[in-house]
Amino acid sequence: MTKLLIVESPNKIDKIQHYLGSGWVVSASYGHIRDLPPSEMGVAPPDYRPQYVTGERSGKTIAKLKALARDADEIWLATDPDREGEAIAWHLQQVIGHGKTCRRVTFNEITQSAVAQAIRQPRQVDTRLFAAQEARRVLDRLYGYKVSPLAGQKLGQRGISAGRVQSPALRLVVEREEAIRAFTKTKHFGVAVELPGDTGAASWSAQWDTRPLVTDDHPYITDRDTAVAVLEAARPGLVVTAFEEKTQARKAPPPFTTSTLQQAAANRLKIGVETTMKLAQALFEAGLITYHRTDNPNLSQEGVQMVWDYLRAKGQ
Repeated sequence: MTKLLIVESPNKIDKIQHYLGSGWVVSASYGHIRDLPPSEMGVAPPDYRPQYVTGERSGKTIAKLKALARDADEIWLATDPDREGEAIAWHLQQVIGHGKTCRRVTFNEITQSAVAQAIRQPRQVDTRLFAAQEARRVLDRLYGYKVSPLAGQKLGQRGISAGRVQSPALRLVVEREEAIRAFTKTKHFGVAVELPGDTGAASWSAQWDTRPLVTDDHPYITDRDTAVAVLEAARPGLVVTAFEEKTQARKAPPPFTTSTLQQAAANRLKIGVETTMKLAQALFEAGLITYHRTDNPNLSQEGVQMVWDYLRAKGQ
């Protein structure tokens, strides 16, 4: 029995083929094989049903996959474990899966155990997840094709784009900026005292705790004379009347999610989002990181064990 397994990127083929061995043929879809037409809306009322088309490059890929599918007994759809991956799997099933048994598998890391675990747990294509991707794609098209020209016309600038995410996000930024500009500065006062430590110990500071004297409506001490009086009262000397000693445990930083990876790359390496995701994609395809489009920081048990093995090897 021959099984055809389809992934998105050709960079994954050799490693997964090695893991699966004989009886399997691994090929790639090179991303989406169908999409909305690039030069027209592609959706229309009343039902807004998408009109999918095949591009020239995708046509060649589809022809190759159809030829492989004819010689296969089963088709396994191993596109990425997200909405886009589910949509690609759905389209593959529609285009090349007629008369064939189609199984959907996903893995968050390209390791032998992760691939084997996925093969042991096949499922059907999740039509609800595909519907979520399709709805998002339609909204993107409606925003982009309808609102972007209007925004450019109203602002008198060409190349202005509007989007399902960026336009509401811009509204939040504008509202926040308006609140900042409307903020009225209030001069307020506090007291901080630098105190010497014991012999050989570092100095430390103490701040005047104003909480008993302020309210939510009036959160600051605005009377300078009051603050000066407190400072003068402290000049002769302060007495420590009580202290509490605590041992604090600080958790290690969790594994990256998509957003924290992008933030760290921007802050530390000055790398933009697009470059970060391209580099992460290459690392994922090489089996060096887990799937990089995620909001889940949890690692698999195998991943945790790899970390422990590394630390033990380093004597930690």
